[in-house]
Amino acid sequence: MEAVLENKVAEPKKHRKFISKPLFKQSFKALFGLWLAMTIGSAFIFIVINIAIGSKSIFTNINMDAVTAYVNAEDLQWLQILGLLERMGFSLSRIQIMSQIDLNSILNELIYKIAGVLLPMIYVMLCANKLIAAQVNDGSMAYILSTPTNRKTVVRTQYLFLLLSIFVMYVVIFISAYSSELISYAIQKAKNPDNVGMWNPYLTPLFCFGSFLSIFALGGIAFGASAFFNKSTYSIAVGGGACIVSFLCCILGLFGNQVFVAVGIGVKAMGAFNYLSIFTLVDNTSMSAFAKAAMGLDTVPSYNWIWELAILIVIGAAFAYLGGRRFVKKDLPL
Repeated sequence: MEAVLENKVAEPKKHRKFISKPLFKQSFKALFGLWLAMTIGSAFIFIVINIAIGSKSIFTNINMDAVTAYVNAEDLQWLQILGLLERMGFSLSRIQIMSQIDLNSILNELIYKIAGVLLPMIYVMLCANKLIAAQVNDGSMAYILSTPTNRKTVVRTQYLFLLLSIFVMYVVIFISAYSSELISYAIQKAKNPDNVGMWNPYLTPLFCFGSFLSIFALGGIAFGASAFFNKSTYSIAVGGGACIVSFLCCILGLFGNQVFVAVGIGVKAMGAFNYLSIFTLVDNTSMSAFAKAAMGLDTVPSYNWIWELAILIVIGAAFAYLGGRRFVKKDLPL
């Protein structure tokens, strides 16, 4: 019969440390391989995308002035052209929308909300579970708590490890993304110096920061679930389930984006899925407007991304805190 260890005995003050260095080193050794694989994989994705596709910071729009000049030069009639386009499914309103949108916005959505967050998301799902729930489940937590390390120290140490590992991961990702973007832009400028758009140095830092905070929020949820439940199955089901649902809703919500709707491959109603995804709080459109204004372009700056990212911080910290409090007070089957 399993004994219930409450671990509520008062300890000498000298043992009440903020974090446990031995426990931190243990977590580092156990999870370094997973961290390294996910970090290298994520950095590789950004490098390949930037080198293969080119600088995603070049602003590309449909040039209606050039279209008008071509129509006049060829002595064409706009009504006939519009009639043809209507037959092809391109209404005048759709053409107007397509002429105003930034085509790179959809690329940024795909990179920083889908391709670029998949491996970091898998990392926080697995890492958060292994830090607490898995150790309770396999009995190794009994050994940790038999040392002069109380539960609060365990929670603080493991959560600090999770935060630092995510932060360092995104430092590597940012360096890879920024440097490969610079290389790609230099290659394009060398090949065609007269036809290269403006490169904005503020976009990648903002996008990477937003991506980091989205993973921070999901990491807080996953860690909170790991600390709340005693079994890995429940921890993965709740923490990992929240990550997967948020990721899938982000993909489905992408088809409600005005770019997809404008070109006829999206449905506006699909945008409802964005309300079920944490990644929606990473407002790339607002960040782009802010970055363009910072470059001195004739664009109205947007500051919505600031309070939206602040919500991500609150979500991540709140779930981790609630899970940690539950871990400190609950009975552990050790």
